[in-house]
Amino acid sequence: MNVLRFSGRTVIAIFVLCAAITAVISRASSATPPIYGSLSNFDVYNDTGQETHGFEIDLEGISTTDVQYTFGAPYERYGDPVVSATSTGVKVVYASGYDATAHTWAAGTPLAPNPIPGTGGHECWTGGSATYATAGCEHFGLGLAATPTSVVYHWLLADAAHPGNLVQDTTAVSIPAPAWNVAPAPVPAVNPQPVIAAVAPAPPPENEAQMGDAVWVKVFYQESPKATDLGHLVSGDKQVPDAVGEVETEWVLIQAGNGGGLAQELNSEQQPGKQSESVVRRYQFFAYTGPYDPENHEATPVNDSNPQPSELGNLIGNQMAALNLPAAQGDHTKPVATIDTKVTKSKTYASLTVKFHATDSKNKVFSYFCALDRAVPSTCKTGKVMSKLPKGSHTLKVYAVDPAGNASRPATLTWKS
Repeated sequence: MNVLRFSGRTVIAIFVLCAAITAVISRASSATPPIYGSLSNFDVYNDTGQETHGFEIDLEGISTTDVQYTFGAPYERYGDPVVSATSTGVKVVYASGYDATAHTWAAGTPLAPNPIPGTGGHECWTGGSATYATAGCEHFGLGLAATPTSVVYHWLLADAAHPGNLVQDTTAVSIPAPAWNVAPAPVPAVNPQPVIAAVAPAPPPENEAQMGDAVWVKVFYQESPKATDLGHLVSGDKQVPDAVGEVETEWVLIQAGNGGGLAQELNSEQQPGKQSESVVRRYQFFAYTGPYDPENHEATPVNDSNPQPSELGNLIGNQMAALNLPAAQGDHTKPVATIDTKVTKSKTYASLTVKFHATDSKNKVFSYFCALDRAVPSTCKTGKVMSKLPKGSHTLKVYAVDPAGNASRPATLTWKS
């Protein structure tokens, strides 16, 4: 199982990354540390062959204090992850709860369909698609204050030998990603902005004796006078150059391995304008379907900057890489959700109207997500009517989300019907 491997399989993966998240198999080169943390958002499909019950992210070279915030409740079924220290860095685990009495998992990611459909990078969450609950994919994300030396992803499966425990899938999810290098402005500083470079490596070879699969890359570039925030990237904000933005690189064919004549990485360097607070690059990856040398698997295109129709395969994925500059101070304050409706524990309710509100030091308008019992959270409004429920105890969790995408802790109401 290689969920996001660059190969002939019909696997679409879209990523949203910010400021120095490195590729799974690459190491960060010597560079000035990132100026303003990092964001990492990506859609990933479950093609493990079975239902999964969690996801693990292993980051080397950083500490738990470097994990500033995470993408979790109410946006996806596993809620907020658990962040813990390891001997080499940090482990971030998204995991379902387990009912030891009923021997059932509270949540699970179903197997993805075949063929796997494409996404825009932010569809596999509660607000991204109406079919999220059954689509067989998830959306995960982190905000980091430091650059990890490597990032490895695994789906988590039920441990058949130990009920209630989770184990890593045997194959890691391979996600190539650009690494950001940040250097001070040239002296004399006519423009005070730093010089930034994004390096996107080619997929590594599976066989050391051969070269890896070649990939066509096309890059779009856009600067913004606003900070790029986790919420903006998830929602497909206009700051991400989907339909707009400058074409920075028309076509480049890259291929990893020793002895080849193609570039092994795509390196883009830029000094943003004085008024810019963030820079976003959108990478389009397409499969190379042209001829290879049968001995070392080296790609032999007609032209490595102008793909012929027979050499340009399916879209593999869109990857958004963004860097916030020193002046960009995004909104990372979580609102507080409050349920106004009161219930009496000794009373049963055939119907219940639940009212709620939220407060925040920076915002007055919020969107809300509600989750009844073990359901996946979905959008809702105050005055939500709960009726025709089976007899017994029920719990409603309400999350408030501000315009920047920050989600509150759940406000909880439990009653009997």
